[in-house]
Amino acid sequence: MIYTEKIKSFFQLFCKAAIVYGLLTIASCDPPNYIFEESTSFTLESPWLYSDSLVYNFKVKDTNRYYNLLLEIDHNKKYQWENLYVKIDTKFPDQKYKSQELSILLADETGEWYSDCRGKTCTFYLPLQEQAIFPYIGEYQIKIHPWMRQDTIKDIYRIGFKVERDGKR
Repeated sequence: MIYTEKIKSFFQLFCKAAIVYGLLTIASCDPPNYIFEESTSFTLESPWLYSDSLVYNFKVKDTNRYYNLLLEIDHNKKYQWENLYVKIDTKFPDQKYKSQELSILLADETGEWYSDCRGKTCTFYLPLQEQAIFPYIGEYQIKIHPWMRQDTIKDIYRIGFKVERDGKR
């Protein structure tokens, strides 16, 4: 009986120590430092259409640091192409524009996804630009347009755009 009580007491102490360790580990992690984070979702009934532009507006308050521009794409494992073509328009606070067409390679030539796949859904993480410099304080706008040869982009579930604050320059 005394032996059982010692085991029970040890187990309780071990559980408490594990909880404290877990909480300290979580508390010591630096969360991502996003100044902007937004996503747009699509369904089978309401897919991403060629005529749709995803518009993301965000403000930059510090021009003395770097930023990372990140894109997340959720797609079905049965997405029929190995890439996704998009056109990205950037509008600066001085009203100037920059436009870029981009081919996002989601799979290799054998059809193996570069994405993190779980179940039927895959998530692809793309750093659009690392250590970007924003030359002006003010509001920026990013527009992402589908740039495929199809009017309807099936099996894309979500497009997420993030701006992460990086180190000082």
